[in-house]
Amino acid sequence: MVDGAPPLGLALGIPAVPSWIGGVSPPWSVAGAAAPPGLAAAALLLILIGLPALLFVVLRKVGRRLHPDDALVGWMRLVAIPYTRLFQRLTVENAALIPQSIGPRGLVVVSTHGSGLDPIAIQTEMRHPIRWMMSAEMMHAPLAWWWRKLRVIPVSFDARDATALKTAIAHVEAGGVLGIFPEGAIERPPRHLRPFSGGLRLILTRTQAPVLVATIDPGRIAETAYGALFTPTRLRLRFVALVEPGPDGHGRDAVERIFDLIAKDTGWPISTTELPPPNAATIERNLEAFGRRA
Repeated sequence: MVDGAPPLGLALGIPAVPSWIGGVSPPWSVAGAAAPPGLAAAALLLILIGLPALLFVVLRKVGRRLHPDDALVGWMRLVAIPYTRLFQRLTVENAALIPQSIGPRGLVVVSTHGSGLDPIAIQTEMRHPIRWMMSAEMMHAPLAWWWRKLRVIPVSFDARDATALKTAIAHVEAGGVLGIFPEGAIERPPRHLRPFSGGLRLILTRTQAPVLVATIDPGRIAETAYGALFTPTRLRLRFVALVEPGPDGHGRDAVERIFDLIAKDTGWPISTTELPPPNAATIERNLEAFGRRA
């Protein structure tokens, strides 16, 4: 450009455009005059940092309302509700049996187990977070951070389960909600009940918690436990009973009575097929990842 010559735009007849279109003053200007650089920088920082911080606080508060222990888990529950209703086509019956509040005795949730969707389906119906007992063989190592978030209690099918049961009992005695699939594994063949494991009996004899009994028809059967997550299954969740303990707690026949309630509700035959032994190497690998902190 030649010294003294007009800008190229003006020379071509193009009017100069103000830095703020329409003559609107920037937000950090004062009475139409540009603010000092320090004030402009402070305003910009407020926009870039303050707004995301405010959004984080709001999202965290909403998540905490859905799950008091962890906001992320709360948001995952919020996502799971439309997922189970719209994609999985979940139907729920007798939800009125779910206690609206959990007293100091806690609550034990007992259900049949047809697919990997079962804990998700039950949790979407309950406002209170459920702490699940889960086979360590199914706790895939890449998801270890998520199992820790959910405070899952691993079941190893060996002597370590004594510690798992103590943890479960302590959680209930502290007023928490414990979730158990007492069949010990996903039903195979589908819609065949399996005899309950002994852990439920010990938990009921050591606590005074009411038991919420549920059955789940898995609907369309997926080839794997986690395959059901990506298949519209049309599963059906039905709450069968809320079993209250007597003055002296649950009787010795409590587990048998719960099993009979489930058998009567489903009408399913009892499977006598032996479960394959758990894979010890997989259990150790998953437990190692579960215990490791990033």
